[in-house]
Amino acid sequence: MSLDGQIVVLTSDDAVSWHKHSVLSWQGGDLRDPKLSVTPSNTVIMTAGIRWAVPNTSVSRLYSVGWQLANNDQAWSSPIIDKTSEGTWRWATTWHKGYAYSVGYGGHDQQGCLYRSDDGLHWEAWLKPFFTDATVFSNESSLVSEGENLVCLTRRDAAGGAKAILGCTTDELKAWHWKTLPIAIGGPKLLKLSNGEWVMAVRRINYKRGLAKTRLYKLNPHSGKTKHWRTLPSGGDTSYAGMVEKNGQLYISYYSSHQDSQTNIYLVTLPLKVKKRSLKFAK
Repeated sequence: MSLDGQIVVLTSDDAVSWHKHSVLSWQGGDLRDPKLSVTPSNTVIMTAGIRWAVPNTSVSRLYSVGWQLANNDQAWSSPIIDKTSEGTWRWATTWHKGYAYSVGYGGHDQQGCLYRSDDGLHWEAWLKPFFTDATVFSNESSLVSEGENLVCLTRRDAAGGAKAILGCTTDELKAWHWKTLPIAIGGPKLLKLSNGEWVMAVRRINYKRGLAKTRLYKLNPHSGKTKHWRTLPSGGDTSYAGMVEKNGQLYISYYSSHQDSQTNIYLVTLPLKVKKRSLKFAK
């Protein structure tokens, strides 16, 4: 990992031809893991993490930061850091019943923290600790708003791998119920499709062979069962997929170094064909 990473924002009207919109950098810091979300008022928010090259303390090595896109889609606001930014890595933002939620980990949040925000930029700790098992390192988490519920897919790390967990809550999001999934994952992204199916994009590592792949799984959120759906062209350094459903297509972006050992960004489009057995698996 470098210590001078930049964020490059690309835009496209057709998902075929892409154009550079903007480049963001931070002197003395490594910008990583940018994630986009859209507020209820239709404003685009971007959040990311900063890894300082020379931190003041080991805890303050990580910071969470955010930007707001101007209404004319031309420029990002000045970076916004608030009182909760130091010592946590907020992984992504999900909007649920008018509020933004994000799971932070690392630094001050060794057992995780569920954060809440009115605007997606200024945060408060809503539930801490968030993860109940302190014997493993729970970290990257993908949240999905599902009616009254909020669902969370979380990566866990331990020697030789640790199986992922899936959490669900209702009401005030204070009480969570967790299931252990049958597989270990990295870089999770969870999405509920319009047809009712649940899809997770993850990195899967074969520890015996030292091989990594970016894969798609169907998920039954009630039983915690998973079913392998697709293995995307990938290998080497690969992970951190994003997924969007639009016009009957599933768009998946991710990075991989399987071609000539060069790390590149890839975009895969899958037509969504509903099969009865797939819908049955999700129920």
